[in-house]
Amino acid sequence: MGETYATFGEALRLDEIDVSQVAYAELDDTHRALWLVFDTSAPAKLDLSLGIPVIQRLASYRPNLAVVGPGLPPIDLPFETPEEGGVLFETATAGEVSSFYEPFTGTESWILLETSVDLPRAGVYYVIAWAPNDLPDKLWVAVGAREQFGVNDLLSLGSIIREVRAFHEIARSRSSVGIAGSLLFLGLFAALLALPVSVSRN
Repeated sequence: MGETYATFGEALRLDEIDVSQVAYAELDDTHRALWLVFDTSAPAKLDLSLGIPVIQRLASYRPNLAVVGPGLPPIDLPFETPEEGGVLFETATAGEVSSFYEPFTGTESWILLETSVDLPRAGVYYVIAWAPNDLPDKLWVAVGAREQFGVNDLLSLGSIIREVRAFHEIARSRSSVGIAGSLLFLGLFAALLALPVSVSRN
């Protein structure tokens, strides 16, 4: 967080799109979209979620999301893209909104979209999320479904929790929920390190 990825030339590069990962964006008049980019060496399936923090002013906020890349059908978007083909999701008409509670950070989100996109060929693909009617605010985009933790995740856990809670506009405090989530994460990580050597570790 704290970076801006507002154009396809500045897109945040993702690796291993099957691994669960999330990008948070605070949009404004200068940075009206969040761009993610990744490569595939073969046809693949991309799992996607789009959400917003549970903040009252965002109760009716409905950002849009698109995936653009080779082999996808023609698409018309309100900004320049490096590919002419893509898939558009307008969450204003996407149906029911679900709630999600994240125990590690003690945060709540509204999930506006959960879907998957078949990427028909090898190449460079982009995921774009942007504000409806040019009204910038906050959103997050998640890709992948496979959970994967490593040593770096453990070392940066404290700062990640603080940043995610700040993004959700939760007052800075050592809440019992946040502490419990941290302890649970540490317990899971310790259990992972205790596995036999024959088990793959990240």
